[in-house]
Amino acid sequence: MTLRNLTIGDLKLALRDLLDERADELRLSATGKLYEPRLRSKQKEIDAIPDAAGTHAPLAKELSEADVRHDGLGAAIFFLCKAVEAHPSSPPELKASAAAAQQAFVPKLDVLRAPYADEASAALENRPELTRLKAELKAVATPGGGTLYDWGKAFVAAGDDIDRLLRRRATLLATGENAAATGPLRGAVVGLLGRFREALRDEIQEDGSKLPADHEARLFAYLDKLNADRERGPRGRAAPEQGPTTPPGPPVAPAPPAPAEPVVLGDPDL
Repeated sequence: MTLRNLTIGDLKLALRDLLDERADELRLSATGKLYEPRLRSKQKEIDAIPDAAGTHAPLAKELSEADVRHDGLGAAIFFLCKAVEAHPSSPPELKASAAAAQQAFVPKLDVLRAPYADEASAALENRPELTRLKAELKAVATPGGGTLYDWGKAFVAAGDDIDRLLRRRATLLATGENAAATGPLRGAVVGLLGRFREALRDEIQEDGSKLPADHEARLFAYLDKLNADRERGPRGRAAPEQGPTTPPGPPVAPAPPAPAEPVVLGDPDL
């Protein structure tokens, strides 16, 4: 697989997912432990690039608005599930459905304080949960009509919108004034990731390896998604420059009142 279409911004997102969100998985292999310091060194170089993050970066306003929707939906799911679990008249099976949904999508409110990149990668992780928990989600009615399944779909779609905006930002940054200067760094990171993946694949295939068969796929899931989106873009099938395309769905009721300590929105940094 070639990574030639990835921008330096894409690589920043991919390294953040790999080294922060999947650090425990990364360290399951001897190869991961060997390459982690090298990858973190490149991550620091990318993070040091001027204007690669912050409130003055491209699309800051759009990302903030998308994050407000994402966090509002997440809070609504969390508090509704907790209310169903706490209500003394809720049937046990309904409580179980609500608990499963809450653990899958918003296990704790801290996930709504995560940086944009983490919320975007979580949407990729959560999409299969919509299918796995479809019956449980549809068993929980929501205020204003509809079910928790509708709220779950909207929450995952909101994470996808953040992902699309981050990739648009990456494109804008890649064509900005720093683009020429970042070329060698981009090539070095792409090469390092390629060597890491090949070595990891060899380790997984070794006799007696205790690594799960899907270890490589899980570790590189977000990188592969970013790369696939970039490869489709030039052929006009899914250009990353498009804005959020969340299809209209059923009206979502306002989130239940927050506790005394308000939910803090996600970090605007990448």
